[in-house]
Amino acid sequence: MDSGTQVDLLIAILVRFPCIGTIHCEPETGTLRLVFLLQEAQPGFEEFSRGFQAHLSLFHSLTGKRPKVSALHHKETGQLTVVEVVRDLASISLAELRLIVQLVHDFYGESVIQEGPDVKEDDAVEQDMIIEALLREYLEFGRERLTGFRDNGKVLVFSTALGVDGK
Repeated sequence: MDSGTQVDLLIAILVRFPCIGTIHCEPETGTLRLVFLLQEAQPGFEEFSRGFQAHLSLFHSLTGKRPKVSALHHKETGQLTVVEVVRDLASISLAELRLIVQLVHDFYGESVIQEGPDVKEDDAVEQDMIIEALLREYLEFGRERLTGFRDNGKVLVFSTALGVDGK
């Protein structure tokens, strides 16, 4: 996947799922990091983690795909809770992205910080087709680390070139 395709993928995911605050594309590990921001410190991460892992495990067994990387992290500050989902790009699908977003919404509800309204149904179908097409194009990562986020209603993507040794 070249850098342009990776940028398009990050933009499409952020537009489709306004509750994802930031997304990182990490070529060194072949992963996507999806970051959700929650208002204030949120209790119950262990409970969320158990349910999240159980749902994803069942999803992967039903689809027959075994992810190379699947991790869940959180960090609390006084003002926010950050929930981060790490998945390998080679095996993630649109259906799994939808499941991840739904699990976060179901557990944390109104605490999930979302910039902008949900995507209209017609636009959602179009964004879904774009995401699926871009995920099918996955071959290998480019030579740069990408970070996508929202700023005042716009989606921005920044890149950091990797050195010759991949760092």
